[in-house]
Amino acid sequence: MSDLNHISAKMVIHSAKALAGYAAGELLESSPGLQECPDSGAFQRWQNLFVQCLQELAAAVQFNRPQLLVHHVDWLKRLLTARGIEVGALKSGLDALAKVLGTELPAEAAKIPAAMCLEASQSLERETAVPSRPLAADSGYGRLASSYLLAILEGDRPRAIRLVLDAAEAGHPVRDLYAKVLLPAQEEAGRMWQDVEINIAEEHFATATTRAVMAQLRARTVVKPSNGKTLVTSAVVSNQHDIGLQVVADFFEMDGWRVIQLGSDVPIPDLVEAVGFYQADVLGLSVCLSSQLMTLKETIEAVRGSECGAAVKILVGGRGLTGAADLAAEFGADGYAADATEAASLVGTLVGLGGVR
Repeated sequence: MSDLNHISAKMVIHSAKALAGYAAGELLESSPGLQECPDSGAFQRWQNLFVQCLQELAAAVQFNRPQLLVHHVDWLKRLLTARGIEVGALKSGLDALAKVLGTELPAEAAKIPAAMCLEASQSLERETAVPSRPLAADSGYGRLASSYLLAILEGDRPRAIRLVLDAAEAGHPVRDLYAKVLLPAQEEAGRMWQDVEINIAEEHFATATTRAVMAQLRARTVVKPSNGKTLVTSAVVSNQHDIGLQVVADFFEMDGWRVIQLGSDVPIPDLVEAVGFYQADVLGLSVCLSSQLMTLKETIEAVRGSECGAAVKILVGGRGLTGAADLAAEFGADGYAADATEAASLVGTLVGLGGVR
């Protein structure tokens, strides 16, 4: 990354709220139909949306990855369309954002972020492929996942849990139930929230139920003898999503690792202290959004700068690295894994053990 990218990204993130406010005001002035009445709250909603865009934009600029913003805008397109907002409004908003960046930031610092905003705006003109549904009815696991999620949405938590536990008692491997039932069902619940098929309360209930099932499956699993290795897992600061990270932790614990799962949103100093205190052989870090990539970089730098930092192997993963997995090595990590199975295979190589079986 260049010095100009770094400076531009800092300016964008430090001025995000003000820039977002200017863009929201310009959008609503040019498109009055987006605001039915003065107290409709439209300004606040668009300002908040533009703040999120600017956070993603700052990461795209910082690491010179315009696709990070394009990916976020594609997600926003689906989100807003499901809520009755035309794509044209989002495009006009991004154009307004590019204009504001050009007028409010110094000329040189504005060039890269404004250009990326326009690129993201132009990407909306292209047809985007409809994401495949995570639940497939053409397999036994897919049908089980669908039945599990349906029971949750009907408010029948005991039945949902029983469906999965019965499958485990029938001999289905716990790892398959995690990877082919629970995670796809959770992903589908997230998709349904995005497409306004369920609300946030229902999505939270699905997440809580999945956590409960995982805990019961984990308690019923025979754990392999200790291999003498310790894994510390953590979501970086501001990442509130740790279901995927918990799957990784459970898989390793089943295979004989001592696992210290710190969970979501862990402050960097506390994380560094935990790596040293527990004498971690491996540190697993998770990012959900590309706007958390700078925090990931800072976290790895803090660990590497500590007394224990040179010895620990660092593995990173999460949706925030989609399309930018090469940044893992640039940040100083030892590897990137897309899922728990890949993490197991890679870590086994890094520490001289076989992968999780």
